[in-house]
Amino acid sequence: MATSLVRWDPFRDLAGFRQAMDRVFEDTFNRTPAARNGEDELGAWTLGIDVTEDNDEYVVTAAVPGVAPEDIDISIEDDVLTISGDFEDKRKKEEKNYVRQELRYGSFRRSLRLPPTVDADKAHASFEQGMLRLQLPKRPEAKARSIKITPQGVIEGGKKE
Repeated sequence: MATSLVRWDPFRDLAGFRQAMDRVFEDTFNRTPAARNGEDELGAWTLGIDVTEDNDEYVVTAAVPGVAPEDIDISIEDDVLTISGDFEDKRKKEEKNYVRQELRYGSFRRSLRLPPTVDADKAHASFEQGMLRLQLPKRPEAKARSIKITPQGVIEGGKKE
């Protein structure tokens, strides 16, 4: 019986280790293949957003370069903010031999549960240079207030103790 020698390649072992680790993380977070590619289960790509908060409002910012403001739909229903739209591929429909293709075309959608403190009736949206900015004011009762005690033992805005 003849045996053959196989040259050891440490990089082949590292590649196998990386694939195993990728599988661990995929299984841990239970993401679908579409979600791993930045798409939801319906094939729409998810929109990346930033959300900031201060005392008066939440601000949601999303980059949607190449999308016209009239092609973006924004709705708030049952404390869920949904931003959706369509990014059309306006290039000529000819076959090209792509070396790399990362630009995404088609529909996009992002939903985000809002805290019940948001006053949706006073929400405001602006759009400038491909950046969507939503200002979601907080209800007055949800805003942080400071209460100061005066030297006379009277709480401002309250009764004497």
